[in-house]
Amino acid sequence: MRAEIIAVGSELLTPYRWDSNSLFLTEKLQEMGIQVAYKTVVGDNREDLHKALKDAAKRANVIIMTGGLGPTEDDLTREAVANFLKRELRMDEGILDSIRHFFKSHSMKMPEINLRQAFVIEGGTVLENPFGTAPGQWIDAGQTKFALLPGPPSEMKPMVEHHLLPLLAPFAGHRLLTKTLKTVGLGESAVEERVSDLVTGLKNPIFTILAQPGEVEIDLTLKEKEKEEGGEARLEKLFAAIVERLQENIFTFRRQETLEEAVVSILKEKGLHLSLAESCTGGLISHRITDVPGSSEVFETGYTVYGTPAKVRLLGVSQETLDRCGVVSRETALEMAEGAKREAGSDYALGVTGIAGPTGGTEETPVGSVWIALAGPSGSTATFYHFIGERERVKRSASQAALTLLWKELKNGGKG
Repeated sequence: MRAEIIAVGSELLTPYRWDSNSLFLTEKLQEMGIQVAYKTVVGDNREDLHKALKDAAKRANVIIMTGGLGPTEDDLTREAVANFLKRELRMDEGILDSIRHFFKSHSMKMPEINLRQAFVIEGGTVLENPFGTAPGQWIDAGQTKFALLPGPPSEMKPMVEHHLLPLLAPFAGHRLLTKTLKTVGLGESAVEERVSDLVTGLKNPIFTILAQPGEVEIDLTLKEKEKEEGGEARLEKLFAAIVERLQENIFTFRRQETLEEAVVSILKEKGLHLSLAESCTGGLISHRITDVPGSSEVFETGYTVYGTPAKVRLLGVSQETLDRCGVVSRETALEMAEGAKREAGSDYALGVTGIAGPTGGTEETPVGSVWIALAGPSGSTATFYHFIGERERVKRSASQAALTLLWKELKNGGKG
C-alpha cells in the first residue's frame, strides 16, 4: 500500500507554521510497512484541494488529510472530499450531541457555526475526537481509502493511535525493524568517521545518520521480510559494533527520548536536584527541563537573570567580577552557577552567559560567544563555546551544550 499525506491550511504555506503532523504520520505508517509516497501541502482553496485529491488518487491507495475540519468557511476538507467522491454530506446527530457536550463541559455556549462539524460524508465512519470539536472520518472508496483528521497535533495524534492505525492494520506491509541511538558531544562528521569502516557501502540494513545542533542520531533499518535471510543477526551485530565505538557519547537508544528527558531520568535515579542560572538562553533550559513530566521531583528553581543587576541581586555575582572580567566571562558564569546552587540548595547548578546576537558582539567577544559553568558536589568548572548562526540557533545550541555538560558529569560519576 502506498500512502499520500495532504496537509490542508493556508497558514502552512507561510513562514510562520510548519507541517509537523506529516512527520508523526510518516513514522507510524513506516512502522506498519506502509510507504509514504508523497506529501502535499495545500491552501484553503476549493480548486486546489480538488486538484490535490485528483492527483493523490492516481498514485496512492490511502490518502490521509490533516486540517480543514474546523467550523469556519475556510475549513473545506469535508466538502472537498464529498465533492470529489460525488457523495452527500449528512448531519450526524450523535456528533452534534458530542459537540454540544464538549462546549457545555467547558462552560461555553456552542456557536451555531459549529453545526458544520457534525456533517459526515455519506458512507463514512466517524473517528471520535475527545480532545476537540472536529471529529475525524474514514471513507472506504474501494481501491482508495480516505482518512480525514483534525489539524491540531494534540487532537490528531490520539486519533491516529486509537482509530486510524487499527483501520490500516489489514493493509500493513513488511514492517521495519529499527535500532536507534542518539549521541551528544560529537559532530556529525566525527560520528561518521568513527563508524565509517563499518557502514561504507552498506545496503542491508540501511544506515542513516541525522544531525541537529549538538546531537547526532544513527538509525539501522531492516525490513521484516529480511529476518529469515539472516538480516536480524546482521542488524544486531552491526549495531553492537557501532555502540562500542560511540558508547561514551550515547545518551539514549530511544528515538523519541530527548536529552532533557535523559538528564531528568538520571537526576531522579540518583536522587539529585538541579537549579539553573540563565542569561543569554532566557529560560530556555528551564523550559526544556520542565517540559519533562515529573521534572518537579528534581528541578525547583530557575533564575533568568538577563540583566546585570539581577545577577548581583539574585545570585550574589560580584560587581567587581563583572567590572573586571565582563558579563560574558568564565568568572561570571562560575559565580552564576555557584550562586544558583547556593541560593536553591541544589546538588547541581548550571550558569549560562553569552551573546546570542545579532548585535552586542565585539572583536574580543563576538556574537555566539557563550560561557557555561557547572557547579556540583565536587566543585565547579566552566567551558567556552562559540556558536554560529542566528539568535534562535545560538540559544538552542547553548541550551544543548549546557545539558550535555550536565549529562556527562552525571554519567561519569556525579554522585551527589
